[in-house]
Amino acid sequence: MKEFTVDPDASLMLRAGKGDRKAFEELVLKYQKSIINTAYRYTGNPSVAEDLAQEVFIRVFRAASQYKPSARFSTWLFTIVRNTCSNYRQREGRLDHRTSTDLDLSLTLKEEESPESLLSRRQTEIAVQQAVKKLPESLKLPLILNQFNQMSYEEIAKVMKISLTAVKVRIHRAKQTLAERLLPPAEPEGKEQSVTRRTFRGLK
Repeated sequence: MKEFTVDPDASLMLRAGKGDRKAFEELVLKYQKSIINTAYRYTGNPSVAEDLAQEVFIRVFRAASQYKPSARFSTWLFTIVRNTCSNYRQREGRLDHRTSTDLDLSLTLKEEESPESLLSRRQTEIAVQQAVKKLPESLKLPLILNQFNQMSYEEIAKVMKISLTAVKVRIHRAKQTLAERLLPPAEPEGKEQSVTRRTFRGLK
């Protein structure tokens, strides 16, 4: 038996294909947030991200009866996410580059952190989001899947339908591009690093 046939999510999808609505709802609850976040990182527009996530799950629901577990469910699902985002880009002609004030970064005040520090972190996250959104099309989604969805290079290669080497090259180039756009000059040795520099280092 192939490993994907014992993938619990694939099992849920097979049940959904037989009319089990509860199984489908479990998949929606598990993946909804990550798909919305991926679509948001891709488009930079929270309302569009929610619409795209809804479109993804409509496609998943319609495909349920024909679903066959030939790969991990998450790989199959994010292939649909990739196609949905790509279709949106082609349909709209260009992505919405407006800066959103509705961004929910889920940032909470850390222990012993000042409100000023929280604000600085939020501003940095917005800067990172804007920089990611403006990446070249070929670099953006691989970086999003790897850095914000913790997806392996191997799985990204399957989702993107490109070679493993191509995935590594694209993610490396994406990080280089972000570094050029985001990193301030290095602080003197011994001086505490800026929030922007620490945040970007977390992408490496």
